[in-house]
This record gives sequence, structure tokens and C-alpha cells, in this order.
Amino acid sequence: MNYQRHIDGIRALAVLAVVAYHAGPGLLPGGFLGVDVFFAISGFVVTAALSQHRDERLGPFLAGFYKRRLTRIVPAALAVLALSCVAWVLLIPRSWLGAEAERVAMFAFAGLANVALTTQADTYFSPRAEFSPFTHTWSLGVEEQFYLAAPFLVFLALRSRRFAIPLLGAASLASLALCAAWTQTDPTRAFYGIASRFWELAAGVLWYLCVWHQRPAAGAPLHRRAWGIAGALLLGAAAFFANQRTAPFPWAGAAIAGALLLIGWPGARPQGVAAVLSSAPLQWAGLRSYGLYLWHWPIFVMMRWTWGMESALAIASAIALSLLAAAASYRFVEQPLRRSEPWRRLPALVATPCMITATAAVAFGAHTLFEQRHRLSLSEVERHAVDWYAEHHDPTLRAPACGLAGPRYRNLPGQFVVEHLPCPPEATGATAGRRLYVLGDSHATMLLPMLQRLAVGESVHVVTHQVPGCQYVNLREPMSSEQPTRCSKEARIALDEVLAQARPGDVALLSSLRLPRFGNQWAFGDSAPVIAQHFSGAQAAARERYVVESDAWIKPLVDRGLHVVLFAPAPIFRAPAFRCVDPWTARNPICSNGLTERREEEIAFRAPILQALEAIRARHPAQRVSIFDPFDALCPDAWCTAITASRQPLYFDGDHLSRFGNERIYPAFLAHWRTLAPAPVPPGGEPVLSALGATQRTRRAADGRS
Repeated sequence: MNYQRHIDGIRALAVLAVVAYHAGPGLLPGGFLGVDVFFAISGFVVTAALSQHRDERLGPFLAGFYKRRLTRIVPAALAVLALSCVAWVLLIPRSWLGAEAERVAMFAFAGLANVALTTQADTYFSPRAEFSPFTHTWSLGVEEQFYLAAPFLVFLALRSRRFAIPLLGAASLASLALCAAWTQTDPTRAFYGIASRFWELAAGVLWYLCVWHQRPAAGAPLHRRAWGIAGALLLGAAAFFANQRTAPFPWAGAAIAGALLLIGWPGARPQGVAAVLSSAPLQWAGLRSYGLYLWHWPIFVMMRWTWGMESALAIASAIALSLLAAAASYRFVEQPLRRSEPWRRLPALVATPCMITATAAVAFGAHTLFEQRHRLSLSEVERHAVDWYAEHHDPTLRAPACGLAGPRYRNLPGQFVVEHLPCPPEATGATAGRRLYVLGDSHATMLLPMLQRLAVGESVHVVTHQVPGCQYVNLREPMSSEQPTRCSKEARIALDEVLAQARPGDVALLSSLRLPRFGNQWAFGDSAPVIAQHFSGAQAAARERYVVESDAWIKPLVDRGLHVVLFAPAPIFRAPAFRCVDPWTARNPICSNGLTERREEEIAFRAPILQALEAIRARHPAQRVSIFDPFDALCPDAWCTAITASRQPLYFDGDHLSRFGNERIYPAFLAHWRTLAPAPVPPGGEPVLSALGATQRTRRAADGRS
């Protein structure tokens, strides 16, 4: 196919729309459909290129195709992935917000980033997707998976149109039907899956085979001009009226149709819309569109993590850096290999394995970087990880002589269970026997360092049930309703397991986020509406209902003979600590509210929740429900701080305790633990487990004498 300048113009419009959307969705609400335009163009151009080799046998036909595709795709992709991995490891600490990034990166090296993204709960439009520098590689995965089938289909179509084109058309219709259905029922799969995106690339293939490949009808310049105008209108409508709820169907159809109409058919002279598309600025951007797409996303993501992307200056700087990176990539990374005569002469059966080997080598390097993050990172959070991360336990806490291993993990439907197994009581000299069951959301697992210390020091078998994102009597949201929610169903599973295992005298600790947040790890907003809602009459009335409703979740535990401990609210902050301690992040707008709060304001803010907890305690028999309050341990002075004066973190983000924060509250919790009622005494004897311990001590003494 002779070079068609206007196709590069369409590429330019597509990539600029994507960049505008990623810079600020409000600028161009449907700009993400630029990727769909890329798919249609890719299908068209690949088919046109393959048609130049129609006389080759299947082997050379396939080998040449994969060499050309890898030469086009791999150099820039590897450069972006490699530099993104280095920046990610050096500058960004591990967190829930970036938890999936490294997994997606490793899948991206294999052309499967879209598969990795399909299997996670977050959609393309979720906050976590915006904080991973590898999210955008999903589209490369879709294209690369399409290329596994495309050359076979085109080879067949160039020789047997009557069979191949109906087959391709049927597959496209099936893919379109899946896309329409999954957009409603499974939007993540619809967006990322090759099965629901196949039709977009196939549309470009069919357009070439059925329109461009045919001889144009005589005298159709007016039709061509009308087609160009119609295509431009369709693309404009898709860019301005599409939204997240209709992604990818049906607006992807408008974007695809608009792109194909703008491509037109052969023989058209540049006029009207085509003349604009062939202009020098769009040609420049179109030739560098692949690099601009690859580079702009990690640049935007790293800006979000560091400087922030809220101001006009930040957005303009990110776009300028993206254009510079794309220009440099085009000149120094993409073009040299494509223009290299030795590379062109290299047989495909040698060149393709070379590309695959290079990809594997960079992937291995990335994996090594991720594994050594704790040694390589420049972030204070990673360099002092043992203080920051709750999964790190106290380095001074040694496993006792009984050989207590680390925590044991298992899964129940929709929840995460962690068990700390105790040593026999005589190994530590502690009087033990009770189990501690912990129920809650992520505010249950944030206590794991404290719970492990309790398991070791007091020989307590601790079982923690975390239902991610779901409360357990948090007094802000209902747990019971005529239509049970996912959270209430999974909380019921956890409660049923505890009731089946627990014995009289055991303890249940209920820990959930009970105060409203001022923000999340990705953004903090105006606190005034949060405070107004928290103290509103409607919320007070709701809390009264939730207190009564709590009987359904607490009374079964009390009736089973357990002591229930309610974890009172700790101080809450208006900035995530882990994002605000490094020099390159401290000026991020998310940190503008600081990491300190007035003690009296914190006391007033949590007062309604403490009153509700007291009301819950009063609804149950004396001494069966208690409240553990960590507040004084975490905020002993006039100002509550997320990070101490000696730079030790009490919090990881705005409301989750760090491991060091766990150490700060442990003495108070241990004192509370020791006030709880001991294990019940069986009729006519001493406590069962104490008797067992005495028997074991007697046996050990006898063994020593013998």
C-alpha cells in the first residue's frame, strides 16, 4: 500500500484524545476511545502490509510478519517498561494503591497485561489504575494477542475470500455481542478482554479486504468528502459524549466507524478533512503516536505520585515531557532499528528469537528490581520498612524455644484469614488457654504485629478474619437488611466460623474503621462536608439504629460465652503519611493538610462513636463487652501526629496504624487483655487448660529426673 498521510493524521487525533483524557477526564470525556481508533487503524494497516506479501508461502509470510511487528513494537515498549520499573522501584513505596502494578508489569513483558488487569476487581476508571505506570500496556496485550490470529486469517482471505471473510465477519459479530453483554454485566472483562475487543481490530481488517482492496467506483469524490465529514462527526460525538458507563459499548462502535470512514477508500486526493489530517503538525504527532502513547502514561503516573497532577502547570509540564520523550523515542529508539540495513537483512528466524530473548532479559531485570526494592529504594518508607508496614513484625521479637513459625494464611469466600499459632503455655511461662478472634475490615489486619506479639508473649491462638472493604459493626453503615449485601454475607460466614470454633472464655475483638475518612490513599478533599455529615441529625439517628442492629452480630458471641472487645476509634488524619515523607512527594497537594491534628478536635470528632460504643456495651451483660481505647497511647500530647518527632511512623496512611504504631498501643492492649475474665473453670476442678499445662510440666519434671 502506498503511504497514506491522512492515516497518520487519524493516529495523531487518537493519541491526542487519549492524552487529553488522561490529563483530565473533564477535558475530553470520551478521549479514552482514542485507543479504539488505534485498534481499527492497526487492523487496517497490518492487513495492508500483509497484502504486499500475498505471493509468499505460509512460512515466510508468517515469519516476515512477526519480524516486522516485533521490530515496530518491542524497542520502544522495552525502553518504557525498563525505565518505568526503575523509577517505580526507586521512588514509590509499596502500598495498597500500587499493589497490582508490579504484577501487571511482569505480564506486560509477555503481552498479557490485559489478562492481568481482567482478573482484578479494579476497572480501567478506578483510582488504582491511575497510579500504576503499567496500566496502559493492556492495549498492547490486546493487539499482540490479535496478531497471533491475524496473519493466518489474512493469508486465508488473500487466497479464499468466500470462506475467510464470512468467517472473520462471524467472529467479529460474536465479539461485538460479547462486548455489548459484558459492558453491562462485567465491565472489566469487556474493557480489557481480547474476546470483547477482537471486533475492533477485525473491523480494520474487513475494511481493507472489502473496501480498500476493491477497485473504487468511478467518480466518487463527493462521496469521499461526505464520508470524511461523517467520520469526523462520529469521532467528535464519541469524544465528547461517551462516558465510563458506556465503555466500550456502544460508543466504541461510533469511534471505530468514524475512523474507518476517515480512512476512506483508495484513490482519494487530499481534500477537505483528508487535507487537514495530512497537515504537518498532525503528521508529526501521528508518526510519533506510538511513542507518545507509551511514554505519556508513566510520566503522568509518576507526576501523580510526586508533584501531583492537580494544577494547570503540572498538567502542561507532564504533556511537554511526554512530547519530548516521544520525540526522543522516535529518533533514538524506534527508527534506528527499523532503518538498519543489517537488521533488515537478518533472517526472520534469527531476528524474532533475538527480540524474544531481549524481552526476556529485560523482564528478568525488572523482576530482580522488584525483588530487591527494599535495598534499592530511595524512599524513607522502604528504607525503614520494618517501622512502616504492618506485615513486618518487631525485629526484637524472637520465636520462642517451641519453634513458633510465622503466621498461617488461608482464604474463606470473600475474606482473608490469618492465624497466629501459640506455643504451649509452659514454653513461655504464661497462663494461657483463650483464643482471640479478630473480625473486621483492613483495620483488623493492621493489628497483625500487635496480635503476633500477643500470640508469642501470652500463648494466645489468634485468628483474624478480614473482609476487605467491609465493616463489622462500624456504626456508619448498616450490616443487616432485607436484601443482604456482599459485606453482610461475608461477615456472616466469618461469624459462623467463629461460633463453630470458639469456646466459652475466648475473646472476640471487633476492629473496623468507625470514623468517616477525609480521603483515601489517592486523594483528600474538603473536610467540611465530612464533618457536617458526621454530626448531622440524620447520621445520629442512623447510629441509634446501628446500635440496635449490632445485637445480631454481638449477642451470638456473648451467648457463646465469649468476651467481646470493641476497638475504639484511633486518631484520623487528613493526609496519607506514606505519600508525604519523601522530598519528592512532600509538596504534593495531597499532603497540604499536614500530618498533625489537634487533640481536642480529634476527641470531639470521635465522641459520637464512643457514645454509640458505650450504648452497645450497655445492651449486654456486665463484663461481657468492653471497649479498648488506643487514643491516649497514640495521642498523649496536645497535638496528635502521624509521625513522631524522631521520624517514626505511627500511621501508614491517614487511618491505618503502622507496625511502630502497633508497638505504641501494645502495652495498653496487653493490660486490657489481662483484665478480661479468665477461661471458665469446670465443675470441681481447676481451669482445663491450666490443668493441662500443669500435667505437661509434671511430665517434663519427671523426664528430667529420669
